[in-house]
Amino acid sequence: MSDRNIKIESRNEHFSSRIQSKITCEKPSEDNEFLAEETRIHGYDVLDLMDNCDYLDTFYLLFRGELPTKAQKTLLQKLSVAIINLGPRHQSSRAAANAGIGRTDVNNILPIAIMAMSGSYGGSKEIENAMRFLKKSFKLLPKVIASEQLYSFPITLDEDWIVAPGFGTDFQGQSPYLINIVNKLSGVSPVNGYLNWAVNFVDSLPVNKNCGWRLAGLVASVLLDLNFEPREGGGVFQLLAGPGSFAHGIEFSNKPITDMPFLKDEDYIIKNG
Repeated sequence: MSDRNIKIESRNEHFSSRIQSKITCEKPSEDNEFLAEETRIHGYDVLDLMDNCDYLDTFYLLFRGELPTKAQKTLLQKLSVAIINLGPRHQSSRAAANAGIGRTDVNNILPIAIMAMSGSYGGSKEIENAMRFLKKSFKLLPKVIASEQLYSFPITLDEDWIVAPGFGTDFQGQSPYLINIVNKLSGVSPVNGYLNWAVNFVDSLPVNKNCGWRLAGLVASVLLDLNFEPREGGGVFQLLAGPGSFAHGIEFSNKPITDMPFLKDEDYIIKNG
């Protein structure tokens, strides 16, 4: 194609002359405008936050624009402890361990873990989807929604039964440990909030089929009770759960490659179609 036949059009967009942020305000140094003399997060001086607040206070402030109430901080604290280490079987930890034992530069282990944590099955995308499901269903009766979901998504025998994003079976069962976490969190969550709605939703699912909580449903419910939006939920989950995956990666970076399990040929299952 000749350059003479290319039609050039202006997008007629006027770009900002500087970065504008409602989150951060920096006061420039008098002798160098590229260096900050003072930094504020949603109006709070960071130096004052260092003296009067902790990490979770500032974490919540950064995303929500205000400091958490005592109840919100308690709920966030318990959630952050519960999911800081998803364990060596989680896909993000396995990815980090594989990177570490393969002698990947340690600076790349955490990004690899985060990427492996972003999927729609057991990852951050499932949490976003679960948050959207809960927001859509919240004003309706949990029992009615459970009946509709069970009708729309009949049981499957050869894989996990997902009745809604964040709810169903995990390894064709339901983790007792996860149920214990739910019990602890529900005691400090809003009485009429999303977590307790989800508790009633799970109670309406068939117990004899081990159908109930998945990790994404639990995390999604709590994040909604903390006023996070679905588009933020996945990233917040990654930030809270990332330390455990990174720790596994660092642990395996000092091990020989023979310490990583290697499946035998007969353990591989290849599905046709």
